[in-house]
Amino acid sequence: MKRYWQYIVNSTEKVAEAFLKGQVMDTQRWQFGMMDNQVSDGKRTIYMMTDALCLYFSPESRYYKDTELFEAVKRGLGFIEKWQRPDGSLDYPTCNFYSAPDTSFCFRRLYGAYEILRKYGSGKEEEELQGRYLKVILRCIPIIMCGGFHTPNHRWAVLAALLTLAKLTEENGELAVSTVDFGSHRSPVGEIPATAKELAGQLRARAGQYLSEGIDGDADGEYAERSTGNYNAVVDKSLILAYEMTGDESFLGYVERNLDMMLYYIDGDDTIFTQNSTRQDQGKALYPDQYFYLYTYMADKTGSEAFDAAAHKMIKDSMARGEGELRGKMQGGDIACGPMYIFMMYDWLKGYTFKGYGYLEEYRRYFGGSQVLRVKKKDYVCSVLNNKASFLFVKFGALPVGLRIGEAYCDVRNVIPREMEVTEDGCVLHSTARGWYYQPFAEPQGTSDWWAMDHKKRELVVTSQVDTTITIKELEKGVEVTVKTEGLDGLPLRVELDIPAGSVLENDAFCLTAGKGESLILRDGCLKIHNSLEKILVGPGYGTHAFKGHYSGEDKNSAGYSIFFNEYTPYEKTFRIVKEG
Repeated sequence: MKRYWQYIVNSTEKVAEAFLKGQVMDTQRWQFGMMDNQVSDGKRTIYMMTDALCLYFSPESRYYKDTELFEAVKRGLGFIEKWQRPDGSLDYPTCNFYSAPDTSFCFRRLYGAYEILRKYGSGKEEEELQGRYLKVILRCIPIIMCGGFHTPNHRWAVLAALLTLAKLTEENGELAVSTVDFGSHRSPVGEIPATAKELAGQLRARAGQYLSEGIDGDADGEYAERSTGNYNAVVDKSLILAYEMTGDESFLGYVERNLDMMLYYIDGDDTIFTQNSTRQDQGKALYPDQYFYLYTYMADKTGSEAFDAAAHKMIKDSMARGEGELRGKMQGGDIACGPMYIFMMYDWLKGYTFKGYGYLEEYRRYFGGSQVLRVKKKDYVCSVLNNKASFLFVKFGALPVGLRIGEAYCDVRNVIPREMEVTEDGCVLHSTARGWYYQPFAEPQGTSDWWAMDHKKRELVVTSQVDTTITIKELEKGVEVTVKTEGLDGLPLRVELDIPAGSVLENDAFCLTAGKGESLILRDGCLKIHNSLEKILVGPGYGTHAFKGHYSGEDKNSAGYSIFFNEYTPYEKTFRIVKEG
């Protein structure tokens, strides 16, 4: 890590610069000390204070023992002390209030700052600040112990906080009891505790209630939200903290499996495949930077050469992309603006030496739990998703092509595969759709109000059916797709290839730049598509009708450009999406 430590320090200094520049300094405002924001919110301030303290204790930083930065942290903590609710809640004011998970996310950084002060602090002022941090942390106990959650990953953030608070309660005895204000909260695991021993016991008992649900990591390493671009890492971080507080290595088993899975979700341009996520990262192009410390941590714990090489590539490539960018941008630097406190907490982690470099060059793996097939070859990466309208993604470098099939048929708008068979060189998907109509109720319903009727009780008459089979074959330079439909005749089906706006399309007859939200029907022959780096070939196309979609309920490629292959059912057609040359 020595080779990259200065880069991490320099990148984190960008955060300190923003903190000093953006902190509210008007003593007449109640937000005095807060990092200025659209709303009165402490989360950003908490995160920035932790980074600031890392720099304050780092001899490699220009902020080492910097009085101005230390005073800024004191002002920031003063705001947090005012802003924190009596039950310890640290709100997420654009969404959640009295929230145990959001308090737990803030708690993680507060605890990190406390540990940095405890490890490196020495003087009176530093010890006083450590004490103030401890009280803010202990005040979180009521909401974290008595509150609830919304999403799967929330549970493990709360779990980690509960286990950490139990340990801190045991270490600080009656201070913990005297600091806590349960107010109107009732303990979910007994009477309101009167002693530190009782309080620590209840915190662990509450953690046990969360654990009794079972951690939602499957055998492939996937978590319930399938959030490769964000929440997988959030869960991993929580489970590592749970391990640190308990020594229970079963927590690390989930992390190890997830990080192994993630190696197969990195595309050829080094970004993460996020199309199968159920959360807000879905479809976003993100580098795996937030996994950096996780891979480094687990490389040391497991001795995995693949984890070591991946972590090294993350930090080295981030530095090459350009240091110091703020988190959330795809272009570099954000890898270093967050985990500095983790490395400073653990000397063995800060002293880690990388041995390898790189991601998996080629792979082929089917994830049965999420029903996703991932294939990486020299020239492309292919992803096939069952139970999704957008079921095929082929990526050539940084040029992605998505595929879906429009099916305006009764209440159906897209072919959604429900069966997936993985073959030796590809897979076969199958979908069945039916045309149906309601029948009159057999008995009076006691109302003539259509919206008050229970239409699930109606009998249906099925008048037709369409069976669609999609065969995807992996080639050396791309994929071959065969679409076969059987059953109803005359349904105008539409294969839709989605590409980025700004791509150049050409054949012997024309050349055009793909406009945002626009489309064409390729009625015959092949089409060359290219950006500044990649050139691909799609086709042969077909287009016996000009229908591009139903007026309601259709998924629209409004941000990109669409190429249609159109035909009436029943039919069987084959086309390719391959790298040119």
